[in-house]
Amino acid sequence: MRFLPSEIYEEIINQLKESDVRPTLLSLTRAIPHSPVPRHQLFQKIHITKPSQLGPLYERIRPREQDTEQPCNWIQVFSLETWTADAEIVLDLLTLLPNLHTLTIWIGPKNFVPEHLEELFSVDQKGRCLKCVGNLRYLSLRFRPYVQKATYQQFLSGSYFDPTLDALSRWPVGRLPTLSIVQDPLTMDSGTSEGSEVSPPATFSLGLPQRTLAAGFAQPLVFFQLEAALPGLLRAPYLRTTLKHLRLRFPSRNLTRSLTLAPLPHPPSYGASIPVGSKPSKKYLRRVVNAHLSPAPCLTFLDLSTCLIPEASLPQILAYYPSLTHIILDDCSILRNGDIAFRDNSHEWGSLSLSCAVAGLNKAKEKEKKLNAWIDALQVREGKKEPKKETKRTRGRKGLATATLSLRKEDPVAPGPSGPSRRGPTNTNSNDPERIRVLPPLPTLRYLSTTLYIPHSLVPEDPPGPDLLSVTYGPLLENINREWERGWAEGLTKLVKARERLRTSWRNKLVRIMRFATPEEELASASTSSQTSRPRSRAESASRSHSPANSESSSSLSEIAVGDDPEVQASDDPLAGLVEVVDGSEFDVDLGEADGATGTSGSGIGKTPVLCFAGISSATSSAELPTTESNTGRVAVRGLPHAPDCAHELGRRVWVDGIL
Repeated sequence: MRFLPSEIYEEIINQLKESDVRPTLLSLTRAIPHSPVPRHQLFQKIHITKPSQLGPLYERIRPREQDTEQPCNWIQVFSLETWTADAEIVLDLLTLLPNLHTLTIWIGPKNFVPEHLEELFSVDQKGRCLKCVGNLRYLSLRFRPYVQKATYQQFLSGSYFDPTLDALSRWPVGRLPTLSIVQDPLTMDSGTSEGSEVSPPATFSLGLPQRTLAAGFAQPLVFFQLEAALPGLLRAPYLRTTLKHLRLRFPSRNLTRSLTLAPLPHPPSYGASIPVGSKPSKKYLRRVVNAHLSPAPCLTFLDLSTCLIPEASLPQILAYYPSLTHIILDDCSILRNGDIAFRDNSHEWGSLSLSCAVAGLNKAKEKEKKLNAWIDALQVREGKKEPKKETKRTRGRKGLATATLSLRKEDPVAPGPSGPSRRGPTNTNSNDPERIRVLPPLPTLRYLSTTLYIPHSLVPEDPPGPDLLSVTYGPLLENINREWERGWAEGLTKLVKARERLRTSWRNKLVRIMRFATPEEELASASTSSQTSRPRSRAESASRSHSPANSESSSSLSEIAVGDDPEVQASDDPLAGLVEVVDGSEFDVDLGEADGATGTSGSGIGKTPVLCFAGISSATSSAELPTTESNTGRVAVRGLPHAPDCAHELGRRVWVDGIL
């Protein structure tokens, strides 16, 4: 063994379990110290669980001129899993790791303050900042801010962690596919861990607002204004083109607006007090990059557990993220009020499934309204169309004098002095010079996991054991899944009929059809042109041929959209993110089996998404009956078995920190 080459030792070590690698390597280095044992594997994965481990590690990897090997270059995974670490040592340590690709940090009231994380993530400033931004593939931030003694220093000084999100949004273009930002809920477990000094009451429930927790005082906030920070982060150059897995857990915080609204033009100072007579700080008054673009078009996995996400917000989120296939909404507000989830044999679950299936239909209608209203305004500006006059309604019968139809044929629009008319295919049965319709996109949802809430009347007198949970609540689950499948099938029927009607109109050249660009097309368009966010149509693109019938008017829409008006900006262009349909196959809907969006085997949109009720606390073996007054009328069922291939299974593979 002494004279074996280092490659042989490395292959032997690779055959061991991960838990056996470190002790085996340590034993080899002591038994055969002069052999070429791959010592770099000792430093590839560092897990800090005690504050006392930081000092010796820093002294061991600190670069020295006399050293031929630099252990700081070997570290690829760094996990800080303690609430009482010295933040100054942590910052000094992390700045020495240029090849880090996985980073996990626990932030509590005894280790980090917002200024520490802002300094660490501000890569465009001098100081102790990360050197591994270009190599980072996994970033997890876990917050536990709770304290036992009331302090108002945070509220008076505006000391929140919003600047951390702002610093992340200013990172250069990178390759980070996985991001996790979690705030632990205030439970008995979070109060008994080291570094968290609060002991919450036994009647605590996730549904309670934070101001009623603990003994008479409000707990510190982690983020002050998520609506100002999150939209810019999701559009940041560092994350927008690469982000695929996102976990955002903020107990009792509604993130719907943060996920679906455009960034604020000038983000505020996150609650910091401004003295009388002084101007707001310019520190955070910066323009948001890519504000006119859609957020995270490649996002496939989203975990919003413990957040305040009602069922009405789920279709809105699905419509906003075109690649979303896996969603986890454990302990959210999905059908949790009283017996609404089981009224009429769980009919509400069917309505929710239908809304998810037709989310693209509502998205297309909203886009059509904005698009046609904008084109009408442009045509009025160019003198091609008379502005619509608002008429007041009068009481009484309508006579012939108030008829809205005209039997006279309208005069054709004369071509402009600079060339032929910009009009495309016109509708011979309408006076509108141009009609544009938007093809509704197909649903992408494949897996949905949430918590099952039932009314008190359905709770058995004797709590069932873990082996009897599925039997006790089996009929309820069957009704829910039956309604869930019915609603999905009904929604697909509506969607297919709408697309077929548009196909007929397109074939008869009555309207012009636009579709939403795929994430690949949108990213390719954004990379080729920094002046506009509108992808080129397939008629303009050389990647795909088009029929001669559409070639003559292929650029008319772009001319109408951009024109010669310098005031027309990309952020105000309703054609942004749209591509013209030139092939009849784009109307087809494949209801059969196909590969899933994530590369794993799955079914197409014809198969109903997998619904799982295991919940975030699946280890609990019985149904929990909260005794607080605000939870009267509902019970969260814990310990149900996971559905086959549910979103939790993918989450266990994605999140290396074990937070599910």
